[in-house]
Amino acid sequence: MRKFIFGVLAFLSLTGSATHIVGGEIYYTCLGNDNYQITLKLYRDCYNGQAPYDNPASIGVYDINGTLIQNLLVNYTGSDTMPITLNNPCFIPPTNVCVEEAIYTTTAVLPPIAGGYVITYQRCCRNSTILNIVNPLTVGSTISITIPDPTLATCNSSPRYDSLPPLFMCIGTPFVFNHAATD
Repeated sequence: MRKFIFGVLAFLSLTGSATHIVGGEIYYTCLGNDNYQITLKLYRDCYNGQAPYDNPASIGVYDINGTLIQNLLVNYTGSDTMPITLNNPCFIPPTNVCVEEAIYTTTAVLPPIAGGYVITYQRCCRNSTILNIVNPLTVGSTISITIPDPTLATCNSSPRYDSLPPLFMCIGTPFVFNHAATD
């Protein structure tokens, strides 16, 4: 019996270590009549971790006080490898770097409430190769956005990034990136 319990505990500790999230974004589009299309984009390392994407992804919708209003369960429909864009024509990218993108989309009915809504997705853990986070395997990622109080904006859509930063940069080479968003 002890071997069985130890085996189950060992299995649970292994499956709880999703080491793949490298980033993400969430945005919404007002469709009218209190309907909002919510889009979550997740980016993961293709090589270091390879834990599966959530299926379904759980996106929480909270009021301004942090009370859960609804939990949106959004099915995983697949992912694509991000294209490699180079900011320096002399640079040869390493072959051991790859980022994958999954896009989750759903529609939610969100009637106007005082203070608006906070839409949040959380996932543990980060990639073990991250150097600027202490113990990245114990650090998760939270991606959230706020739908403002209806007295501030009616049927408003969130901004979206105009472009993604490149996957590679050259050491010692000046780098400029416009991380603008359009509303």
